[in-house]
Amino acid sequence: MTAAAANGASLEDCHSNLFSLAELTGIKWRRYNFEGHGDCGPIISAPAQDDPILLSFIRCLQANLLCVWRRDVKPNCKELWIFWWGDEPNLVDVIHHELHMVEEGFWENGLSYECRTLLFKAIHNLLERCLMDKNFVRIGKWFIRPYEKDEKPINKR
Repeated sequence: MTAAAANGASLEDCHSNLFSLAELTGIKWRRYNFEGHGDCGPIISAPAQDDPILLSFIRCLQANLLCVWRRDVKPNCKELWIFWWGDEPNLVDVIHHELHMVEEGFWENGLSYECRTLLFKAIHNLLERCLMDKNFVRIGKWFIRPYEKDEKPINKR
């Protein structure tokens, strides 16, 4: 993933102090793929519960792990990326038994552009889920909180 994102944005265009705020210098990660019956796994239209990558992704979300999945270069292939800092999470009940760890790394060895992009995607997805849980509404790239009838205006005394 060396090219800019499909929407024309790239990490170099984003400025954030997220790294210093969250102490992401201790970030660690793993990449998994499917080692099942075929080259890449179930067909694209398989339900999530039948797809080891998507099932593991759902379990990661339920376990409050920072994660993201994406389609691989090969058609119909998917990868699961899991990020954490601090102690390694227990992934025994989270990762499907047919998934294979392809690669792992940590901040001290440097994060490739691909890894940084997926880390930011995972963080963005987490923030989006949190905002949606708090009844924010997404309009394009923006999130707004609808005014509630019983809510007091901020500037009214």
